[in-house]
Amino acid sequence: MTAFVLLLFLVRGEWSPLHRADQAVADGLNDAVAGDEVVVRALRIVTNLGGSPMLAWLMSVGVAWLLLRRQVRAALYAAVAALGAWALISVVKLLVGRLRPVVDEPLATASGLSFPSGHALSSLVAYGVLLLVFLPAMTRTQQRAFTTGAATIVALVGFTRIALGAHYLSDVIAGWLLGAVWLTVTTVAFRHWPSDHLLGRPLPPAPGGGTGERSRVPDPLPVLGSARALRPVPEQHAPALGRPVVAAAELLVAWVLIVGALYGLGLLVEGMGTGSAPSSWDRAVAHGLADARTPWLSDVAEGLRFLGGGTGIAAGVAVIGPLAVAVTRSWRPMALLTLALIGQVTVFLVTSILVDRSRPDVAQLHPELPPTASFPSGHVTATFALTACAAIIVFRATGSTRWRLTVVGMSVLLTAAVAAERLYAGAHYLSDVLASLLLAGAWTAICWWVTRPPPDARAREHAARSPS
Repeated sequence: MTAFVLLLFLVRGEWSPLHRADQAVADGLNDAVAGDEVVVRALRIVTNLGGSPMLAWLMSVGVAWLLLRRQVRAALYAAVAALGAWALISVVKLLVGRLRPVVDEPLATASGLSFPSGHALSSLVAYGVLLLVFLPAMTRTQQRAFTTGAATIVALVGFTRIALGAHYLSDVIAGWLLGAVWLTVTTVAFRHWPSDHLLGRPLPPAPGGGTGERSRVPDPLPVLGSARALRPVPEQHAPALGRPVVAAAELLVAWVLIVGALYGLGLLVEGMGTGSAPSSWDRAVAHGLADARTPWLSDVAEGLRFLGGGTGIAAGVAVIGPLAVAVTRSWRPMALLTLALIGQVTVFLVTSILVDRSRPDVAQLHPELPPTASFPSGHVTATFALTACAAIIVFRATGSTRWRLTVVGMSVLLTAAVAAERLYAGAHYLSDVLASLLLAGAWTAICWWVTRPPPDARAREHAARSPS
């Protein structure tokens, strides 16, 4: 704390030796990286690991995981630490009022004030909180790997802020110092909270023994959670793929058959020849929807466009996958999602190359369409595969009719919305969308088959879902 306060007063007082050193570092790094596009692109990718979208996802999924595992106190700790860090950044920036660096070739478009670095502070707090909460559930090897990885990310994020010209060196150091202080204060405060039945019963420290090389290091936050409750997959679980060789063979056979079926359908809808005109009903639907466009519907379509795009699908996987593992305490949901999405992408790409169907001959609502062909629709395929996997996960995790009906309804609604948007935007024919549903449905079904739990493992997995 003393180091941060001293640095704050030096910056606030505009101490010239510090300013000269800061400017020299900023200019030197800017000159070193500005001319290399590959390096600049890499720096921007790394800096995003400490940006608001990434950390918001990380902390939101982490808090949701803890709540699903009934670790209410740990969830409150993570939420308070993250929200408090955001408040600290805003307040201190306004108090100091330091402007961003001025360099010859600015490489980042950062808004707001410069001191301290929000990326440096937020990344240290976010990754630090998650390490403190989840380390007791890891083996010693995993603890070393994750600690080293988190420290490396925090250090690299700070470096990128200087190299991109968004912050001075003293801004980054101040962000680390203040972040360390805030992380320590919140940890101490929550560790010594008295027992409160509203927040759940007091939980024991991480067990010292266990099978294999399970950590013997005491839980750093013994009142926030237990290693057994946080551990995603108990040792007695069956693997996600019980027969990997057989599963791989089944997936390969299904992949070839689905590609062949779609290629045949593609030739059929194209009139059995490349470049043939689409069927009259296909063209009628495309032209009818293009003629029915209105400003209001176009605004709705613009919002729906995100759902089936790469960003929307990635966001869905990033949320559904970790939370499904938290609920089921099995890696099987992640195996299902991974196989389903990778498989449907490869089938889609190969089919679009083989059929090479042109887009509908109407005015495109989004002229910047990707270079892939019209048959089938990648947006619809990805949306159906993701939502169908979510439904499978819910059906496996619970016998609640309400939850099952809800997830099925959401799957149908989201897929239909994305399909309607692609047709309305003029990106696909109706036959493209129907082929996409066939692709995603068939491939998701085979992924469900190869990831289904064996009968003797279902009872164990069901019992492990409830934390002790």
